[in-house]
Parts: sequence; structure tokens; C-alpha cells
Amino acid sequence: MNWHGSSLLCSVVMIASFGVVAEAQEQPPSAERHFRESITRQRATSVAAGTVAGPRFLSYDPVFPPPEGETGLFSLSQNYPSSYDTDSPVPWAEIDFRVNWSAYLKEVLKYCLEGNTEVDFQGDKAAPRKWYHAPWLHDDSVDGSVKGKTRGGREFRHGLTRERRTRPKEVHPSQSATRLHQNWAVSLYNDRGGYTIGKVWLTPDGFPDPSRATFPDHTVSFKLLFSAAPIAEVPFLEGAKEWTANIAPDEDAHPPTRVDTVVRLLQIDVAVKDPRVASGSGWIFGTFIYDASQAGPSVWDKMVPVGAIWGDDSHEKRLIDRDGSFSNPYLKQSALNPALIEPAAGTDWGNRAYLRHFGLGGRLNGPVDNPASSCISCHGRAGTLGDNLPLNLDSGYPIPTVAGSEAASNLGKKEVQIAEFDAFFRPIRPGSHFEKFKGPDGKDRQFVTVDYSLQLAQGIRNFYQNLRVSQAPLRKLTRAGVLTESVARDLPERKSLPQVSRGEDEVDQN
Repeated sequence: MNWHGSSLLCSVVMIASFGVVAEAQEQPPSAERHFRESITRQRATSVAAGTVAGPRFLSYDPVFPPPEGETGLFSLSQNYPSSYDTDSPVPWAEIDFRVNWSAYLKEVLKYCLEGNTEVDFQGDKAAPRKWYHAPWLHDDSVDGSVKGKTRGGREFRHGLTRERRTRPKEVHPSQSATRLHQNWAVSLYNDRGGYTIGKVWLTPDGFPDPSRATFPDHTVSFKLLFSAAPIAEVPFLEGAKEWTANIAPDEDAHPPTRVDTVVRLLQIDVAVKDPRVASGSGWIFGTFIYDASQAGPSVWDKMVPVGAIWGDDSHEKRLIDRDGSFSNPYLKQSALNPALIEPAAGTDWGNRAYLRHFGLGGRLNGPVDNPASSCISCHGRAGTLGDNLPLNLDSGYPIPTVAGSEAASNLGKKEVQIAEFDAFFRPIRPGSHFEKFKGPDGKDRQFVTVDYSLQLAQGIRNFYQNLRVSQAPLRKLTRAGVLTESVARDLPERKSLPQVSRGEDEVDQN
């Protein structure tokens, strides 16, 4: 069975329509208008023939199917709305996040959990509001049979995708000095986010349109991140929410199989499109960590805010080379919880959570995220080549999110992040627009940003990577005149598109 072909066709050949925009959008600058007009002309010549019944996007990686007769499988929440409720409450809007960032994040988290905990985060079943997944994260087209390669697409139980691994001793002194631990996560968007995801993906020709990736104000997304680390190595995970996930059985061996494994909720990330920071990034990111020592009857009472960030303090380089967890008094666009700073060596942590690192120079990054990066620096570089259409040999190439060669072991390492600080921590305005970044040839190319959504960027990358390894769709698109025979012939021989990486995960770079 050519599962690559079937999953692509579910996305290429269906027709979709959209409702009226619920909020007035600013007219894009002339460069963006020209781009959108150009894409419209290209799309008019590239609509593939045929229709496919059933869900448009696959829910999980068909390479690792569930046992026959298995029920309760993950289902992608993909009934993207054609409008959204402009009157829905946004209680965090009344909180000054610069003065009381912790209260701001707690209000956002409360909003995210409401109705989701009762249905175990099945977004399409939640009430009072539905939540939506970004598509095309089921298949990253990594050849898992090759040594050193691990497929990271959605697993069939909860739709978790593979995240950056936890390094030895990175989150707790009791961790093994040699073993790395897997982390898997799932993200959901509110109706405003789902509306924008639909605009990007539900196109007449089936090709994603990054020029439509401008999220409206008060878009909210959140991510549940689960760790496979044992409680013996990370004691503050005691009592954390547990899921059974179908993931790689041995992080060191990387066999091309998956097994059911108990994973525990370690981290929750939230992101809000807040109009108060529209002149900067447009977004406020926050992170929580589970702490078994906290009081409260539920696991949600034990989620402790780590910090918030709404900009990269792009001109501030003091303390940039300092390691560990600390408060940088020079930063003005990031706030951290001082109670989580790691105590002196030799202190008995008990089952309490501390942070062994934040982001570069004390900027915010999550407990299992790259300590040489930040939430804003990575998410701001979410995007794809501006000339994906007509189909060409570079279609789908993502904006590099961390410094360093995508195939080298120094990808996202601290020394290269510092050396290229001005490039990788420069301000990126919100919305979908042109930015110049290094392309696959190492030269400046025009990319289209997708408004701080790494999920959109990874999905677009996966979509085009799938084309490189799928013969049936290439033949169909060639017959339809969508691409030339030479491109169809050469695409499968091209090097795989780089992953949208947070760095320091050379195993996943192909």
C-alpha cells in the first residue's frame, strides 16, 4: 500500500470554502499583496483533479498502525471554523502581564483547561468551546529503518509528536549521566487559531497557503508535553498526569517500531496573540512545570508558572554566556519565576521541581527546551520558502529556527547561537509576511513567516517532504500539468527537507 500517496491525496484534491472574515484585517504591505496575487495566479493553474471522501487529513502515522479492532484512537480535530466568536471572553486581557505575568498565565491556562480536562483533551468534544489541531504532523517522512533516524509523527493514542529529548542531568540531578529521555507533545488551538489553520490548509488546490497565516488577536494555543523519564530519575513527576503513548521503545537504539509506554505530563506551554504587543512580536508565550510538592487536589493545581516572554531583548547581550538558571536583570521582555531557580549543589530537592536552565542569557524557554534558544527566537522564525509554488526542488524548505548547519552536530549549540545572536534573536513582526533568511543554498532567500506557529511550519515542511517520497502523487500532478517531468524525476533524489528543529537533536536531522 502506498500510504504516502494516499495521505498526500487526502490533502491535494479536496475543495473547501471559507466564511466571512470575523475581524477586519490590516491590508498587507505591497510586497505581500504582490506575493498573494502571484500565489493566486499560480494556484489557478495547479488545481488537481478528483475528490476524496472522508477526513481530509490523517490523524496519526500509518507506518505505526493500532492493533486491529483497537478503539478510542486519536482523531484529529479538523472541522476548522469559517468564523469565530468575537465576543468570547478573554479575561487575561485585563491583566497587566508586565506587572503580574504569573496571574496572566494562570488565567490563560484556566481558559485552556476548561472543558478539555473532562474529555481528556479531545478538542472536538470539548465544551464550552472547541479546540483544533494543526494538520500534517502525522508524517515527517523520516526513514526509520536507517540507523540514527527516528520517525516523530503523531502516534495513534493521543496524537503526540516527538519533541526534543531531555539531555543527561538536564532537568534533575538524579538523572542518568548518560541516558537521554524521550518527550512527546500535542498542541491545540482555540477557534480563532482553528479559523486561521483552515485558511492556510483548506485551499482549492490542496497546497498550503502560508500567506494566509495571520492569526487574529486573542488566538490561544497550548501544548501538553509528556516525558518518558522515570520518576526515579525525575522525582517531581510523582503523581503527574499519565498517558499511555505509542512511542519508540528505546531512545538509544532507535528501532523502526513503537511500543506502548507510560509518559507523564512535565510541561505545559501557552501562547496568546495579544494586541498589547502588536508593535513587537505580537505574542506572549508562557510555560508551566509540574511540581509534585505543590498543594492542591488535582494535577492542574501543581502546574507552576515558569515565566513569560513577549520579546527577545534583541539588543541585550549581557550575561549571554552564563549557564544554568538565573534571573537576568537587564532583560525587559522576559519574566521568570525566581522560586524555580536551582538551589546550591548538594541540596536535597525532595519531590520539588526546580529549573536547571532557562533560555539563552536568562530568556524564557521551557524545562526540556533548548537552553541556548528562547520561545520567541524559535517561534518567530516559523515559516517556509516564498516560492513553494510552482512546485520546485526547494518547495517546503523551512526557515532555519536555530543557528548552525541543519546536518551538523553543532545545530543550536550555545556557541553558535551566541555567534549568530543578531540573526537568530532579531525582532520578527507578527503575521504572515516576507523575511530574508538563509536558504538551502546558503544564500539569502525570501521566506514567508507563518505568525509564530511552528506547527504550521512543520506541517508545511512535512507536506512537501511527503511529495519527495511519493511516486503516485508526483505522477498524478505531472499528468495534471502541476509540475514538470524533470522536477517529478529529481524530487525523490533530493536531500530530505530539514526538520523544524529546536536544535541539539542531531538524531532527527536528515
